[in-house]
Amino acid sequence: MAAKIKSGKYWVMWANTNALNSTKIDDLELSFKNNVKAFIKALEDAGATVKIKAAKRHPKRAYLFHWAWKIHLDKCKPSDATALAGVDIEWDHGDLAKSKAGAKEMVLGFQLSVPPKNTKPPSLSSNHIHGKAIDMKITWTGTIKVKKKTGTEISVKFNQNVNANTDLHKVGSSYGVKKLVNDAPHWSFNGH
Repeated sequence: MAAKIKSGKYWVMWANTNALNSTKIDDLELSFKNNVKAFIKALEDAGATVKIKAAKRHPKRAYLFHWAWKIHLDKCKPSDATALAGVDIEWDHGDLAKSKAGAKEMVLGFQLSVPPKNTKPPSLSSNHIHGKAIDMKITWTGTIKVKKKTGTEISVKFNQNVNANTDLHKVGSSYGVKKLVNDAPHWSFNGH
């Protein structure tokens, strides 16, 4: 059995080679993909810019995200992390400060949202894994008029805090793309 490699920057590079996320809308589950395309078209037609951060997520990447986030933010002990076949990581460095430092390198390297932008750990069974969630950065200036799926236009003022932009959430929801309000970039088929 090969020796386990301690948590840290290595695992970001490993995941970027062995457990890539997709940033392609076409990799999403069919019905959700169509909903996302329609929502993004409505946003872009109104003058918004949409950047896809993540679409379908590799389960091994989700595993690394989950435990790095929890250990870094003191939500669990490094020894609480479960094992995953094919990911020979050592979360517990034998020293809490070193274990947390390794997890922090991963959180930073993966650019994971932490409080206040995200108050829950990345899920081990995320909708991303099943192609039913997408992380997007949506920006514009001022107020835009966006068409809901019904064709009704709604005025949406830009809010730096996307989690508080309920008008934008209403538009997305009309397309079946629902906002998870404790995770800034995250939208899914069910709001989780």
